[in-house]
Amino acid sequence: MDLQIVNFINKFWHWTRLDIFSQYISRNRTMIVIRWLVIVLAMIIKKKYRRFVLFSFVLAGTLFYGVSEIGFKTLLTQETGIRSRPYVTYSWTIHPIGKQYNDSSFPSSHMVLTVAMLTVVILLFPAMRPYAVLYALLMAWSRIYNGMHYPSDILAGTFFWILCGRGAVVLSKRVFSSK
Repeated sequence: MDLQIVNFINKFWHWTRLDIFSQYISRNRTMIVIRWLVIVLAMIIKKKYRRFVLFSFVLAGTLFYGVSEIGFKTLLTQETGIRSRPYVTYSWTIHPIGKQYNDSSFPSSHMVLTVAMLTVVILLFPAMRPYAVLYALLMAWSRIYNGMHYPSDILAGTFFWILCGRGAVVLSKRVFSSK
């Protein structure tokens, strides 16, 4: 089922402007700019809690790196092997769009960090929920459309990283409530 979904989305409305848009959403520079804008705006909006907000974002990013990049992408792949990306495994049918990676497809690092950070945003700024969800959905769509991930990579990453973002906020509250 994963392959059918990737194949359908990868071929659906395949045209140049949509390709450019999907690449733009997934581009690391774009994600960094968006994350920093969100962090700066959050610190401006919640002046009284600047250190708490910044600590929550840093902790979410640290948890992402430790668990996803070291845990899943390094240690797990040593035990189970690399799950090749759809455009690698099915090169005759999946057209890659954008930068091509050779690491494991599982989980989607783009989704993991996006969801971890957006979970912090949603928990600290409930009014931002629709924008955060829209951005997360666009990121999920772009990763599948670009042929980089299977839906199960996206779903697994999303599930784990909602927990990661929530954990960052809970730990931040404990750290700052003891001060």
